[in-house]
Amino acid sequence: MDLLGDRKRAVLSAVIESYIRTGEPVGSKLLTQYLDFSVSSATIRNDMAELSAKGYLEQPHTSAGRVPTAKAFRLYIDQLMPRKALENERREAITRRLQSAAGDPERLLSEATQMLSETTGCAAITTPPSEVTVTLRRVEFLRMSARTVMVALMTSSGSLRSRLCRVDASVDDEHLAALCTLLSDRFVGQPLSDIHMAQLQQLLVALGTNGLLMSGLITGFCDLIRESVKADVLMSGQFQLIENPDYEWEHARVLLNFLSRREQLAAMLSMYNEGLQVLLGSESLCPELNGSSVIMTRYSPDGHQSGSIGLIGPVRMDYARVIPQLEFMAHAMERLMGELW
Repeated sequence: MDLLGDRKRAVLSAVIESYIRTGEPVGSKLLTQYLDFSVSSATIRNDMAELSAKGYLEQPHTSAGRVPTAKAFRLYIDQLMPRKALENERREAITRRLQSAAGDPERLLSEATQMLSETTGCAAITTPPSEVTVTLRRVEFLRMSARTVMVALMTSSGSLRSRLCRVDASVDDEHLAALCTLLSDRFVGQPLSDIHMAQLQQLLVALGTNGLLMSGLITGFCDLIRESVKADVLMSGQFQLIENPDYEWEHARVLLNFLSRREQLAAMLSMYNEGLQVLLGSESLCPELNGSSVIMTRYSPDGHQSGSIGLIGPVRMDYARVIPQLEFMAHAMERLMGELW
């Protein structure tokens, strides 16, 4: 590991923070305005030359200033970046907006994703708590008309799903109540991944004639179980990346194509299970994310199942501003979703 003295660390921090603000290469004369100690431009130039030799800075043009490399951003995030508390006004705004959706886990995830993208200018991503160990909490049949019934279920992750199904006119409320009791007794408390159509077909056989009448309801129930098991990734703000000056068109196109492959994205997010993670460029091991940063953290409403919330954007990101916001939002989601458990 390269050991940098206090002055060079201060110079590197100043270069990075200036570059984050402007996106322009940074010269030695400009740095003298930002350093809180007196030092000549010549000394700063020497420090910048040494930082370049160590791989922290690069010079995009012969006569231009320097820009920080991914290695520089890694050192900055891990050691040099000032840790800022999120402003009270921002905390209150996040809390108010998320509380408006607190009773609906899916809407809560959607609001968090959208709010995060709006306030950072990056692509925001969230995943619900892992469905691998999520169980069925409740199933209901609600008659909407003489031949239409809504099948609704809730999982232990707080996910609510429903579907309208057609039924035979002879299916009355007593039949619906009996089927609801049968499914509840058999499947409530069971892992979603363990509920299969073969088991439901056995129930149809056991119900005899009534089973044939209600086969549409059984099919609807099975479809909702399948939907709940699927990995889900919510995303917002990805098209803002096209307008970001740090991305050339071809780079943005490749990135957007990668972000459209939700299963691959979910697999990448699932690899990181502890604490805040900041992956710079090639650290993500995804070639499509070279030149981009992934910032993510986990939230766990019940202390066991966890989901992800994160950002994807250019390496030139205001980490000191967005990281506290991401962490606070994760804590708020954890608390509000945990109240539904």
